[in-house]
Amino acid sequence: MDKKLHQEFEFRLIDRLQGRLLLLQPEDERVFEVKNAINEVLNDPQNAFPASDLNLETEEKRARYVKEFLSYGIIEDLLGDSQIEDIIINSLKPIYIHHSEKGFIPTERYFPTQKDLDLFVRKLILLGGRTGRTKKIIDLELPSLAGRVNIAMSAFGPQLTITKAKLEPLSILDLINRGSLNYEVAAQLWLYLEGLSIRPANIIIGGGPGTGKTTLLNALFSFVPSSHRLVVIEDTLELNTFLWDSCSRLACDEDLTLADLVKNSLRMRPERIVVGEVRGAEAQDMITAVNIGKYTIGTIHALTSREAILRLQNEPMNVPEILVNLVDVFVILKRYHVNERLFRIVDEVSETSGMEQKTVLLSQIYKYDYEQKEIKSVSTSTVFRDKLAQQAGLTPRDIIDEVYLRSVLLKTLNDQGMTTMKEVTSFCRAYSLDPENSAKNILGVGRERFFSSRQK
Repeated sequence: MDKKLHQEFEFRLIDRLQGRLLLLQPEDERVFEVKNAINEVLNDPQNAFPASDLNLETEEKRARYVKEFLSYGIIEDLLGDSQIEDIIINSLKPIYIHHSEKGFIPTERYFPTQKDLDLFVRKLILLGGRTGRTKKIIDLELPSLAGRVNIAMSAFGPQLTITKAKLEPLSILDLINRGSLNYEVAAQLWLYLEGLSIRPANIIIGGGPGTGKTTLLNALFSFVPSSHRLVVIEDTLELNTFLWDSCSRLACDEDLTLADLVKNSLRMRPERIVVGEVRGAEAQDMITAVNIGKYTIGTIHALTSREAILRLQNEPMNVPEILVNLVDVFVILKRYHVNERLFRIVDEVSETSGMEQKTVLLSQIYKYDYEQKEIKSVSTSTVFRDKLAQQAGLTPRDIIDEVYLRSVLLKTLNDQGMTTMKEVTSFCRAYSLDPENSAKNILGVGRERFFSSRQK
């Protein structure tokens, strides 16, 4: 097939399809629209393309072409590789990838000409449900929310960063198996998120770029009771809420800021407000939501809990000190390389513990030991534990026992191979509704027997 003719046909096809492909459109509908557009272009009396020259004479050949058109060409298999997290295309230079274990490495692939790359960019914009290339910076999502794309138009050619979404998000047990945290920390996070269905914690997850903040936030969704209504607010769609039918998802755009969406979420009767990334004026609205009784979770770029507090207090967030103290827990993630392998770990878990001379006090509960390569307990959770115990009519000892039981339950689930997001979520939801029988189904004994045998 003549390459130039093929490119001209594809450009014309993309023009025909403007506004006809939608982001969340079912695959069969997308195929139908492309087939119709092919017929329209081939039969256009003004600018007809010869089907024989394009190798599109038969239905079978057109079906193959549709499949090829809806693929991602040179990066198709890279998108299908679960170990690849990001794909970086800097104009006609070699394509780079960010590998989950090897880090940032080059490939031998590249776009041979600017026209090839321009065609690829236009196809991405089309597949993302956009109507055309109108800006110098474009953010869009891939079909079926398989990832997000940032396109920056430059004098040196288009600069693309494609960040893949995990179609099967990592569960908390997957993260334990990867060494990101241990069962005890996971059980503590479970208690924070669920709060015995009485008093969940307000949580900020911090870390640098690429440390796994969104991955951990996704995993923590397993611990939220199914009866709780979530409103998830993001700049670009990254979180995976496929197990939440009652969840409302909102994304900002040119007309609506994150702050607008956080304010509006208060009218949507949420128990939980999740902000994908807190970085501006929306921080004040999020903390205000906490002040009126909502529970919130968000991520922030910060390397320590103290740095996260300082970022919240200063421009552009400007949250008053007394309100920052309403955040119960800070979880900090970090990444590091050892022997050419990349590790992402929970570096720190800290609870707020009041104010002293306008300074938010922090109590560090867990801290990662880089020499021992494991996260260790620094002190016992007291502030949140005592708040929860008081509201639940329990003793602090009861809360300590509950965290231990949950760590055993998580380990048993892992040992039984029940590690997927769906399996972990199903169990945690069942446990929230009926702790006694759920524990018995997994451990063979109920909670009362478990606690009494532990005391002996």
